[in-house]
Amino acid sequence: MRVHEGVASGVGPLVGRQWELAYLKGILVAAAGGNATRVAEVVGESGIGKSRLLGELGAAAAREGWTVLTGHASEPDRGSRFGVFGDALGEHIALLDPVEPLRLRLGIRSLLEQLAPGRGLVLILDDLHWGDEASLELLGYLVRHPPRRPLVLAVAYRPSLAPGRLTTVLAQAERQGRADRVELGPLDVEAVAEFLGPDVSTRRCRALHEASGGCPFYLAALAQVPEDQLQTELLAGPPPDGTRSGDAVMSVKDVPAVVRASVQAEMAVLPDGVRVIAQAAAVAGDLFEPDVVAAIAGMNRQDTDRAVDELVARDLIRPKGRGRFGYWLPMMRAAAYASGGGGWLIQAHARAWEALEERGASALRRAHHVERCARTGDERAIAVLVDAARTTAARAPANAAHWLSLALDLLPDKGEDDARRLELLADMATFLGMSGQLEQARDALHEVVRLLPRDAVDQRVHAVGFCATIEHLLGRHAEAGALLLAELHRLPERRHDGGSELDDRFTALKLKLATANLLCGDFAQTRTWVSAARRAVGGAGDRLMSAAATSVLALADYAVADIPAAQHNCDRAAELVDGLTDGELARQLDTVVWLGWAEQCLERYDPARRHLERGLSLCRATGQHHLVTYLLVGLGSTLRWQGQLREAANTVAEARESGQPVHSPALRAATLAMRCRIATFTGDPDQAVRLGEEACQLAGPADDWLSVLASAFFAHARLMAGDPQGCVSTLVDAGGGAELPMIPKPARPGWFDVLTTAALALDNTREGEQWATRAETTAAHLGLAGSTAFAQLARARVQYATGDTVGAAGTAHAAAAAFQQTGEPFDEGCAWLLAGTATARTGPRAEALHELEQAYALFVQCHAIGLRHHAARELRKLGRRVPKGVSGQRNARNALGAAALTRRETEIARWVTQGLTSRQIATKLYLSPRTVEHHVASIRAKFGVTTRAGVVTALLVAEHTESTSAALEGAPGRRIC
Repeated sequence: MRVHEGVASGVGPLVGRQWELAYLKGILVAAAGGNATRVAEVVGESGIGKSRLLGELGAAAAREGWTVLTGHASEPDRGSRFGVFGDALGEHIALLDPVEPLRLRLGIRSLLEQLAPGRGLVLILDDLHWGDEASLELLGYLVRHPPRRPLVLAVAYRPSLAPGRLTTVLAQAERQGRADRVELGPLDVEAVAEFLGPDVSTRRCRALHEASGGCPFYLAALAQVPEDQLQTELLAGPPPDGTRSGDAVMSVKDVPAVVRASVQAEMAVLPDGVRVIAQAAAVAGDLFEPDVVAAIAGMNRQDTDRAVDELVARDLIRPKGRGRFGYWLPMMRAAAYASGGGGWLIQAHARAWEALEERGASALRRAHHVERCARTGDERAIAVLVDAARTTAARAPANAAHWLSLALDLLPDKGEDDARRLELLADMATFLGMSGQLEQARDALHEVVRLLPRDAVDQRVHAVGFCATIEHLLGRHAEAGALLLAELHRLPERRHDGGSELDDRFTALKLKLATANLLCGDFAQTRTWVSAARRAVGGAGDRLMSAAATSVLALADYAVADIPAAQHNCDRAAELVDGLTDGELARQLDTVVWLGWAEQCLERYDPARRHLERGLSLCRATGQHHLVTYLLVGLGSTLRWQGQLREAANTVAEARESGQPVHSPALRAATLAMRCRIATFTGDPDQAVRLGEEACQLAGPADDWLSVLASAFFAHARLMAGDPQGCVSTLVDAGGGAELPMIPKPARPGWFDVLTTAALALDNTREGEQWATRAETTAAHLGLAGSTAFAQLARARVQYATGDTVGAAGTAHAAAAAFQQTGEPFDEGCAWLLAGTATARTGPRAEALHELEQAYALFVQCHAIGLRHHAARELRKLGRRVPKGVSGQRNARNALGAAALTRRETEIARWVTQGLTSRQIATKLYLSPRTVEHHVASIRAKFGVTTRAGVVTALLVAEHTESTSAALEGAPGRRIC
């Protein structure tokens, strides 16, 4: 007999099953209160967590004074009598008379009554789908003739394997009102994140969720796989957009040992014919048709169908719709695949290739099998691989590069002048770069440039231009410029009339040189090259090239403070880009990168956001992953200016994840710098300093735009962290001196304001005066409202520090109005905070309260926690009560908990209690998943919890209060079974 004792100890907290456990605990209460027998069914497929949930139930019951007995059924025991009851009752059952069935049943019922001296008895019978006939008959007898003590029969089984006798017994219990059923589904991604812990990245959580299918058993096994060994693409199933063949099989060594052992144990007990079909199904692909599997296995269709039915019953494979089947998880398929012999697998893939070709399957479906069985020089195989690469390039460039590398390996060796090999190598290099494999792409592109003849102008210009893009992503801006300049000088000498194809190649190289100089921070040279490019393209009427050149020129004009020209070129570039179709724009997507940044710099935030979001959509649709991070960082910066700090943080977090597969120091440094910037404004200065320091180290000491930007953001973070001296030294050094010549002139007033604040924090009013004067002088002739506002803010700080509170309030008022005009609520809040603080010194209290309340409301709107607290302190000094906790314009009474939820938050909270993921909620409410996540974060903050499970618990408690009951009235009921 095994008496339950700490079943759940040492396995970590239970996640994602709080509702189910609470429901089962309710069954204990009902059984004890009614002195009755209850049957608690826990139903789910293999590894879903049935045993763990029963263990938690048993542990809870034992703590409440119940006697808990546990028995497990197993497939080898199906031929024995009373196997599962014998496992639970041990030597006690051996003392009973096994010959007379009625005496035996009466004896067991009496024994159960004797074993329940306390609250009652919980008898846990696990894996009951393997239960022997005698055990199931005894279970039915106990349901019909229950003991005279409270008894809870907690049974777990797989529904797909449940024998008819078990189904009959449980149906009878349900008719008698004794049965309660809990069906366990997969964990959602939030529960997976909670299971893995806070130190695991969102990207890894999502990868493990997809790879495990939300199944706790497989999740726990995968969680032990190191990050660098987790092959996300191979572990995941076929994506819904069909960008991957879905036929790749990871090596069995990558399957966690416990999963491999589990699947191979299932395979070992299969009949020979069924095992062959299981192996053939693993060869066939993630999704397969029975007739193809029959061809692979060399079996007839009738035997194949019977074997497939057996595999479905054992939950190794599952129906996938439209007459297709597939393994539940790719890991299970990998383990089944590995059970086949090496020679057999080669022949099986050859048969699969032939079967698919006969059925007219796409090259993408055939390519995986070609990979496993083709020989060098096989032209038919080469054609399949090249066709597969062309098919998948737009959405999965990494796969396209893989197929082309295989095709290159199969080509017969014809020497370096093999034109076909050179063409495939160039395409492979492009796909490697698009997928973020930068070093490999660079090596391949350099080889292509070396091999291409000088008269192959089109191919050389394309290869050199893309190679320059890769060099930029690797942070090698000078190398990119030198490569482009050398190629420009190699082009054949001839007179350019502005309309020839050769002139277009000159133009393309000049435009690339312009962007190289832009990234190096040489804005004057940028204008020179881009002006030359735009003049050359003007007569040709190429709208795409004109849009690209004009966008870069607008940004260069801004950098050298030619604001009228920048605004004119920005208008023209936006007009050209908006007139392009998606297909046209996708050919040169970096155009929207430069346009979005130019619009942001010129305080045109809504158009910048629109263009950057369009670029992101096209990047994802065309597989140009190397540009995604640039666009996301630009979008995050735009959202920051618009005061949407939480959305900006989410966007930059997405940039961090999207940039991980692209091994680019430049992109990583840009992402770290923007994370530093947002953390500075949201009120987490320590994290901001850490991120800023890391960004500076990664960006390096070079005087390019990225290193200057990272250092400037780091300087501001140091100021907010209480290190004004460090701020001054870092910013002045990065800016090239006191006049900050390395920073574009229109951006300098904002940084002079930072330096003014730092000087005043050091009690150096003289130096603060100098910085404020520089801000005013710089902003005077720009004509940008934002630059003028920063200069006014710097002057107001000096006025306040020198005792001119009236002047400070007036100047800060003017700055607030200018920031409101440009749509920069965070900086407007800073101006109102200074105005209110100054007015509070000598002015009317009501006016000071109004100004400070303006600041407070804006900081709440922006989620700027640190400055919100600052504004609250100033309000309290004036006697205005500002309760601690959640507050803001949408929660005027500063309520806490459920009463603080907005109408939308209440609606989303309802669905959270149903266990829906953010994506599922977004679909129901016609929102974006990011918006739902934003609301869920707000709900957690208002309840003071850190997980979705905490939200569920908080709502359960709140349901007992009248106000919450009213707020949640009409919520859909939670379905337990």
